[in-house]
Amino acid sequence: MNIFSYNVIISFSYPVIFLIGLLRLIYKKENYLSFQQKFFANHDYSKFQKVNIIIHFASIGELHSIKFLLDKLNKEEILLTCTTLSSYNLSKEKYPHYNVIFLPIDFLWNVNKFILNINLEKILWVDSEIWPNWLNCSKKAKIKNILVNGRLSKKSYAYWNKLKSFSKYLGEKYELIFAKSIEDKERLYEIFKSKVYYLGNLKFYLNVNITKGKKNHLCFASIHKAEFETIIKIITKLDLKLFESITIIPRHIQYSNDLKVMLGEDLKNKIKIHDKFGESQTIFDKSKIVFMGGSLIHHGGQNPLEALARGCHIVSGKYNDNFKDQYLDLERLTLATIVNNDTSHISSKINDLVDLNFDNSNLIDNYFKDNKKNLNKMIEMIQQC
Repeated sequence: MNIFSYNVIISFSYPVIFLIGLLRLIYKKENYLSFQQKFFANHDYSKFQKVNIIIHFASIGELHSIKFLLDKLNKEEILLTCTTLSSYNLSKEKYPHYNVIFLPIDFLWNVNKFILNINLEKILWVDSEIWPNWLNCSKKAKIKNILVNGRLSKKSYAYWNKLKSFSKYLGEKYELIFAKSIEDKERLYEIFKSKVYYLGNLKFYLNVNITKGKKNHLCFASIHKAEFETIIKIITKLDLKLFESITIIPRHIQYSNDLKVMLGEDLKNKIKIHDKFGESQTIFDKSKIVFMGGSLIHHGGQNPLEALARGCHIVSGKYNDNFKDQYLDLERLTLATIVNNDTSHISSKINDLVDLNFDNSNLIDNYFKDNKKNLNKMIEMIQQC
């Protein structure tokens, strides 16, 4: 694989990708704005004359990571780009003083049209965004590509490792690469063969705010559809009398009604299903225990830091490889409990945790401080680049 063959493949794939886009538009997974901006790079470019930095986040998970960058960089120079409707809507609400658009899909003509209409200096790619044409065209236009909070899952690593020469070629298009963990630093270096820095995880840039005297509220957070049945089995084996409330936050809220149906008559009046974006912190504020989803299936777990910053004790299944470093640290500090994926075992562990007195505010505060201390160095390097 090289950049030429990549463009041949993606060009021939255009009709299929376009048809998928149309179907998503029909089924309201896209709207007219997102369709126009993604497929045709149609924007009011006159709004972006002062812009020289793009910060790109694909979805809601990365949206929470960019606050540190926005707080440290010049607001007037920044344009936010995203991929999904949900991240677009939430970013407009969360950061109303910034321009937010959908990133054009990685077709050569799309990318060139966009780059020619904006006088960019830098693009900050957050998390795991690797788009060959964007990287190649921006490098040719002397725009500096910077990967921030970079990560590679085992699956992505295996894919890019099969394309060694192409991966190395793409790695040369980055001016700076910052990994989100030691493990990701090693994987990114193996793929790109370029200098990779680890200076902390942007997701640690959270305010630690712990409610004292929490009651026994239990939350199952970021639960994937494939985990619904297992979570319901766990709940049926809990001693429900121990809990003031039990809340489930689906990873994708469009499946909330499916979950309500699966709960059945016996449970649906006892269990709260959260079906709104952006309100998980309110639930974490009162929750004593939070079970993090994505860990009962081969997904790699979900980020525990937002719940931890609100003083919650974290419980996770064994499939948490995407956040392995954090979970190892939290288990060592007794701030998390890792369980096997047997439903009876999980229910028993959660029942046992209810009686524990979690006086962990100092421990959590120090954990965040230790992991944030090098983030300012990252900003210095980005500004000097």
